[in-house]
Amino acid sequence: MAATNGGFLITPRSRVFWGDVNLTSYDKFGGAPIVYGVEVTLQGEAQGPTASFNWDPTGPGFAEYEAFLSNPKYFQGKISIEYFYPGGKRISMFFRWAGQTINYGNDMTVKVKLQSELAGLVNANQRSTAQAYDDKGGKNLIGVYNRLTKQYGLEGEKKILTFNKLAKEQSKDVEISTSYGSSQTYGSAIANAAKQAGHTAYANAVGFSGIIIFPPYSAKDSQSEEVMDGAARSAGSLPDPAVRYGYLLGPGIIDNVTRDYTWKPPQQSNSNVPSTQQFAALPRDEKVDGKSTDAEKDESKAAAKKTSSPLGVSGGRANPGVRFAKNPKGPARQNALNEEKTATLSFSTMMVPVLTGIKPHDIVFIPSLKGEYIEDWIVNSVSYKTSNGKVEVSVQATRIFGAQEAMNNKMAKKFLGIAKNRKLVGQGATLEAWDDYAWRI
Repeated sequence: MAATNGGFLITPRSRVFWGDVNLTSYDKFGGAPIVYGVEVTLQGEAQGPTASFNWDPTGPGFAEYEAFLSNPKYFQGKISIEYFYPGGKRISMFFRWAGQTINYGNDMTVKVKLQSELAGLVNANQRSTAQAYDDKGGKNLIGVYNRLTKQYGLEGEKKILTFNKLAKEQSKDVEISTSYGSSQTYGSAIANAAKQAGHTAYANAVGFSGIIIFPPYSAKDSQSEEVMDGAARSAGSLPDPAVRYGYLLGPGIIDNVTRDYTWKPPQQSNSNVPSTQQFAALPRDEKVDGKSTDAEKDESKAAAKKTSSPLGVSGGRANPGVRFAKNPKGPARQNALNEEKTATLSFSTMMVPVLTGIKPHDIVFIPSLKGEYIEDWIVNSVSYKTSNGKVEVSVQATRIFGAQEAMNNKMAKKFLGIAKNRKLVGQGATLEAWDDYAWRI
């Protein structure tokens, strides 16, 4: 159910600027748009943000496109894409021109491809790096990140590397004696360094272009992280890309949600990072936060019985290129991060006002209609797409194996309380309350 304002339907909009030129209200075309079909995809790990839009394929339209490409000011400049509600929430992302696909014939289509500004910085050049701090007893991970940034010649790039608040605190407790990397890009080096602490490196395009380090959501020492209420964001504001926001899903927001729970062997990597590594072995009855089924425990215990071959990672190190002076909680966080990607959820819906600005590493909460429990899902990827006069948002999310169980009990209780206070679930719940939650500008 869409909202109205003074009799006019309130609909989401998109806006594209190439440099200082508004392509969705192009002056030379009398304020008509010269682009359409705007689409953005944000990934939670490994891949950088990408985008595309279709350009007016008529003769005059294509002539304008050629003029943009022949002008270095625009060809090498920024392209910003914004999704928003007039007078409401918005999300703005930044890209650069990265190519095109042109069809001739009955289907005359000019599709412009965009990549993150990070693409030429963090993935272009491979280097071999070495850091050794044996004589100093070790270097904390923040210092290792800073040294890597200098080794790749990127120390002058503003916001090339930033941190979620909790991830920064946890990184200070990790100390590395030696770290070696061979033929790695900067993005790969940072992603692998982050993984040693059990963290994720996220290529961000929201508000600015840079890599953001996030902690696992479900680890025991991550339970103190605050998830902000996404519905409470002020109108006109951009979401903080280093902060997690929470969103409630229910009637009036989505048509359907697809959940897939498939248990995987404990040492199988669920992550999608530039290089995979073995996980530190934990006894299955001491699994992080105890989140495992009885059947899973029984099977794993049977497979882990004593034999003539030792159980676990050779040498006690998860990555042969790194030697730690101190990393007591790293293996537990690595396992938590891996298990957070066991079950998957997906949904697509119209970009209602409350979901404007949802991004990777945010949390989606699905409460039971009776208000007895609530599931929390970690957003892994988000796509925004303009089509036929509307904006559609598609979300992929993951969580630990098992239903009706919260990964972070503190935040689950907080958002279940929000759902009850808004009359979304439990006694007195109404569909009108869900409409108000979803469509309030």
